[in-house]
Amino acid sequence: MSQQLAPVPQPVGVFPHFIAQQSLTLVMKEKVMSLSGDSFDVTLENGQPLIKVEGKLFSVLAQRKTVRDMQGNHLFDIEKEVMHVHTTFALKDPNGNKFMEVKSSIKRMSYYSTHFCSFLGS
Repeated sequence: MSQQLAPVPQPVGVFPHFIAQQSLTLVMKEKVMSLSGDSFDVTLENGQPLIKVEGKLFSVLAQRKTVRDMQGNHLFDIEKEVMHVHTTFALKDPNGNKFMEVKSSIKRMSYYSTHFCSFLGS
């Protein structure tokens, strides 16, 4: 069962070429038995590939993933931050500068929420 989200007044995104003009369904296909680590692809519902997320085999302790476009360009890294009450991930540009933070929390044992904090000034 899917629910349609209400449109936002202005596009939200870091990379203009990834901002959709209409609602899209994204599919994550994880490579379960991969020797390359915790890697997966993100595609459109019709199978068109969008990005690749690469996890290193031995980055379990670092919990870091690299996000690349389909041409192999490094877009950003996702790093799990420690020492937080809630599960927190930092998104960092290729130079290591944090530009977004994602926090997750469970409330009242049945409600799960995620909060996004952008460091881009918007």
